[in-house]
Amino acid sequence: MKRNEFRKWLTRKIILNKNAKKVRNLFFPGSASYWEKRYQKNGNSGNGSYGRNADYKASFINNFVSKNDIQKIIEFGCGDGNQLKHFQFPSYAGLDVSATAIEKCRQVFKADSTKRFFLYDQKDLLGSVKLYRADLALSLDVIFHLVEDEVFEAYMFRLFKSSSGYVIIYAWDVEGEKKFHVRHRCFTKWIQKNIPEFRLQERISCHPGDNFCDFFIYKSGQA
Repeated sequence: MKRNEFRKWLTRKIILNKNAKKVRNLFFPGSASYWEKRYQKNGNSGNGSYGRNADYKASFINNFVSKNDIQKIIEFGCGDGNQLKHFQFPSYAGLDVSATAIEKCRQVFKADSTKRFFLYDQKDLLGSVKLYRADLALSLDVIFHLVEDEVFEAYMFRLFKSSSGYVIIYAWDVEGEKKFHVRHRCFTKWIQKNIPEFRLQERISCHPGDNFCDFFIYKSGQA
């Protein structure tokens, strides 16, 4: 390798290492920290909450809510609230791990008394579930961001325990290795093993744009 080529290669390597370090520092010490820092830097909830993907999810869920006469909805991972702008819900409670995102949602929807927002505590497994009991619990583009096992399990238990009727998950159901703030999981097997009182009623695959998630509709045996 010639000297000039070596210098170019070394410069690229240094830049890549610096960028990787920045991402690692942003993610430390975990998923909650990553999202809080992201929203503090004026980041948003990602492509899944905007454009065609947001329209597609809203159309499907709005129709489901109307068809099944759903009155109370809770969402675990409401993000910056942009997706919520597309929903038509009688009563809604949104939770998120980011205090910055929750404050933003409260400001955006401050004139809407049908919507409430709460900070989600990853360490409190079931302590406040009764406060947020709903007919339908939503998890949209969230599960593959729960890279820690204990965070994933706490989230899943709270998601299902908060619902008296239905749970809708929008995610990939595949296994994958952890890559910073993304880790794909085959969550349907986990649910079948750990939350048998809910059964998978339907899986719907319809992919707009560049989003390849599926809808998973779970129904409680008591609903």
